[in-house]
Amino acid sequence: MNASCFKTLVLVGGLAASFSAMAQGTLRDGRANALCLYSHTLADDPIVHPQRPGTAMRHDFFGNTAANAYTTGADLLAQPGTTCENAADTSSYWAPSLKLADGTIVPPIYKKTYYSNVAVPSSNRYPVSPMPPGLQMLAGNHAGTQPNPRISFLCTGSRRGYTNTIPTDCVPDPVKGTQLNIGISFPTCWDGINLNPTLRSHHGGYNNMAYADRSGACPVGYPVRVPHLSINLAYALGQVRDLTHAQLSKDPSLNAHGKVSQENWGPLYSGHADFFNGWQPKAMRYLTEECLNKERACAREIPYDYNAPEADAMVSGGDDVHTKFGRDVKLATQAAQGATPPLSFYMKFQIPEGAQALPARFRPEYRIMLHGGNVTGTAADILQVFVTDTAWNEDTLTMANAPACGGRFVARLYLNHVQQYRQIDVSAAVANALSAGQKTISFCVKAVRPGNAFAFSSKEGRNSPLLILRAIQPLPF
Repeated sequence: MNASCFKTLVLVGGLAASFSAMAQGTLRDGRANALCLYSHTLADDPIVHPQRPGTAMRHDFFGNTAANAYTTGADLLAQPGTTCENAADTSSYWAPSLKLADGTIVPPIYKKTYYSNVAVPSSNRYPVSPMPPGLQMLAGNHAGTQPNPRISFLCTGSRRGYTNTIPTDCVPDPVKGTQLNIGISFPTCWDGINLNPTLRSHHGGYNNMAYADRSGACPVGYPVRVPHLSINLAYALGQVRDLTHAQLSKDPSLNAHGKVSQENWGPLYSGHADFFNGWQPKAMRYLTEECLNKERACAREIPYDYNAPEADAMVSGGDDVHTKFGRDVKLATQAAQGATPPLSFYMKFQIPEGAQALPARFRPEYRIMLHGGNVTGTAADILQVFVTDTAWNEDTLTMANAPACGGRFVARLYLNHVQQYRQIDVSAAVANALSAGQKTISFCVKAVRPGNAFAFSSKEGRNSPLLILRAIQPLPF
């Protein structure tokens, strides 16, 4: 198979997949998540009571460790301390404190936020825009006394699963006791202008965000779709079975001098939460464009920073030794066999930045992400990755003038025919480049054994190669 025939084969498959996706009315499921431990408790609220410390209800904070009444969006990005497992998430999340019927105030264990492309309350899914830095959101009703479709509850042993009514049938685990989860669903339609929500009424209308209708349509005045956040708060409650008389903190009573005169508490139906976006901008863009809009389940694998190649190109031997493939939507590799010429490909990246700003507990990792697989069969095989000279241009690169593909070995990639993203750990190679003062690094990929051809999307294709900076310290939940 020569390079031209190979190119025709992979292009036809790629176009068929694209037309299939276009035929769908909405997207399929795209999602990611972020887990953060409890950080601290303050009677502060930088959204509703900014610059007024101690005048809000007791709030339990997660994520950014410096969040308080004075926090701004710029502060979140400038302060790298976070209780989240992903260093890219320096957002602040907070919710009212929980008090049991016996008066015990229970700190939360963690919160997990699920990001998706669903237009709640519908089940339809749409392309979404990245949340701008500093975007603030609120969900729930701090004055609520009845079930709220945006707030749900689940406790250990309950046969009802998540429900909008207060649990009364918890069955404590013999070892861990009862765990209560409170779920809070945020709106997905933004007005596209205001970062800060302005309170309209005592019962919870806010003007920068709105929920979609049951068909998934955003209301007039809220044209920008952003990722849907669903926060799950987790509490360890010991042997509690009935939460009827559990309470959540409410805004305190203030005296004539603006000082707190009395703490107030309300039923679990007053559940709510706040979100102040402090994701690193490139991480938020990845979460949105590479996960939700591309219908991928990324879990917690959101990079701190990433770059697509500044150049990439396939090269071929045989009759195409002088042919330029730099603008093709595919990258391909196969070993030479008989009349079949060798194919390999090159990628050149700007090295992602930010490793020097990471908190001490996070170790930077660099990985290449390639989308593709075996296109001639179902067999799995090995590809080899090498560091190469960076002195090449994709518009002029051919097999005849390409840098040597061999010598500085980086990694092996073992893969089959499934068309998906593959990760290659290139941390050591990037560290060497950085220590040498380089800001750019180049790789080549080639097949080891003849018999199988592999194709991947180029930067001109739908699923560009990426060089990511990953900074994740998994948490045990």
